[in-house]
Order: sequence, then C-alpha cells, then structure tokens
Amino acid sequence: MKIITICTVLFFLTNLSSLLAQTKNIWKGGFPGHESEWNHAKNWSLGKTPDVFDRVIIPDVSASTQEYPIIKDGEVEVLSIEVQTGASLILLRTARIVTEEFACYGNCKGCEQRVLIEGTMPPVMASQQSN
Repeated sequence: MKIITICTVLFFLTNLSSLLAQTKNIWKGGFPGHESEWNHAKNWSLGKTPDVFDRVIIPDVSASTQEYPIIKDGEVEVLSIEVQTGASLILLRTARIVTEEFACYGNCKGCEQRVLIEGTMPPVMASQQSN
C-alpha cells in the first residue's frame, strides 16, 4: 500500500511540474474585431492570454497582421516579456504589467511608468522612444 501511495505522489508531482512549466506565448495579433487586444486569446500563439507562467514575446508583425498589443486596463502578470526590434506595445493609463524580467528592443508606450519588475534583473529599454 505504501509503495502505491509513494508512486502516486511521485507521479502527481512529476506531472504537476510539467503543467507549471514555463512556456513561450508569442503575440500574433490581428484576430478580426479584436486585432490589438492583449486579453483576446486568439491573438496569442498558445490560444490563451498570457499568465504568470508565460514568457511573452512580442515580435515584429509588420509583415503579417501589422497589429501590436494594447493593454487597456488592469494588471497583467507574466513571467517575462520581450518586445523585439521593430515591435511595439502600448499600456494605457489604467494598465500595468508585473513581471520578473522585461526587455524592450522596440517601442513601448507607457512602459517606463507602468511596468513593475519583481525579479532581480533591471528592465532593458533599448529604445528611448518609450513614454
């Protein structure tokens, strides 16, 4: 009986760690009627809005959808976020991002005032165009 219980616990813990694994969720944008909405699942590569376990990547989509994410309000919490060269992210006045890592090589309006870094890495703002 003890062997079965120990095996069950180990199996559960092994599967739990894979469920909680970090994943990359890449912005696609352009879903009809919700083209730039951060909170619309169809705008993301994983088919879900990013959460605390996601490494968010916002690539340059100028050759595809040409739609970049806008966070209109509320607090978004993700593991990390990277705005790549040529890409853009907009945070409106009532929006905020909480993350452990933040890197911006593109354009991010509102990020300097509304991105809270909880990790030990300082934000990387490669573009001084941010507001």
